Amino acid sequence: MCQHGPVLANALIFLAVGVWAVMGIYVSVTDLREAVIPRRACWITGFVTAGLLGAAAVLIDDVPRLGWALAGAVSVGLFLEVVYRWRGGKIGFGDVRLIIVNSLLAAWWGLPWAWWALCAGALAEWPVAIAAVIRHGRAATVRWAPGLVVGTASVVAFLLWTKGPTR
Repeated sequence: MCQHGPVLANALIFLAVGVWAVMGIYVSVTDLREAVIPRRACWITGFVTAGLLGAAAVLIDDVPRLGWALAGAVSVGLFLEVVYRWRGGKIGFGDVRLIIVNSLLAAWWGLPWAWWALCAGALAEWPVAIAAVIRHGRAATVRWAPGLVVGTASVVAFLLWTKGPTR
């Protein structure tokens, strides 16, 4: 490990958070305007985030940490794949893609944080979902991207504040 490894790793983590945040704003606005979460934005951000996290893991000599981040994204993704197949009308695959990217970032701090990010995102969107159901009944549609992004941003901000980028 080089002498500046931890400093560079911290910078890479903050860069990953920044890339994710730009994607989060873009997909939230697009979801609100067009009722779609752009596939390319999610996948490109996911690969870039994974690359940045991987480089940071090498710099701090903690490569298994990247494995746990990937495991967090895969575990949440597999769960949501089942939910999507079972209740396809209630969740879109764009939501699933967004949640996988969110989970990848949050799981950098540990596997459970991917699930906390998902729960925080759902909780952030519940007031909007409840209002939509009251207004339009069971046929209501909810744009989940803004809540999912806000929930994950809250969890990541908490983790950066309490644990730091590489702890």
